[in-house]
Order: sequence, then structure tokens, then C-alpha cells
Amino acid sequence: MTETLGSHDISARFQVALRQLGGFLGKVGFALFLLAAGIAALVATTFIGLLLAVAAVFLTFAHSFGRKPRRQDGDPDTLDARRTADGWVIEG
Repeated sequence: MTETLGSHDISARFQVALRQLGGFLGKVGFALFLLAAGIAALVATTFIGLLLAVAAVFLTFAHSFGRKPRRQDGDPDTLDARRTADGWVIEG
């Protein structure tokens, strides 16, 4: 009779050990998932930041190449304006 109790005791201990191992593996798996999600977020934000930086550089170059030439001195159709305390003054 002690043999059947002994085998039942070993079976119960084995089941408890398997449950504990499953719980531990579940926690480890969740931690690995969080780590992978954090790394993916870091990579994605770095990639988006680099794209924004490259776009800013291209826009800067496009702005400098797309400028219209300034007016030539002595052009009779162009008026000069300057801001004063009372408002804008236009000089012909």
C-alpha cells in the first residue's frame, strides 16, 4: 500500500513541477515578447527619424535651387517697402 501512495506522491510532485515550469516558461516568453516589441519600436522610430532627416536635407537643397533671382537694382516696376512704427512705407 505504501508503494501506491509513493507512486501517487511522485506523480503529484511531477505535475506540480510541470505547472511551475510552465508558469516560468510563460513569464520568460512574455519577457522575450516585450523585449522584441521594444527593439522593433526602437528600429521603427530610428528608421522614421532618418527618413525625416533625409527629407529635410532634400527640402533644404530644393529650396535653395528653386529660389527666384532677386530683383535687379533700377527696375522701375519694383517698389521698395520698409516697416516703420506707423506701419509699412512704400518708396517708389
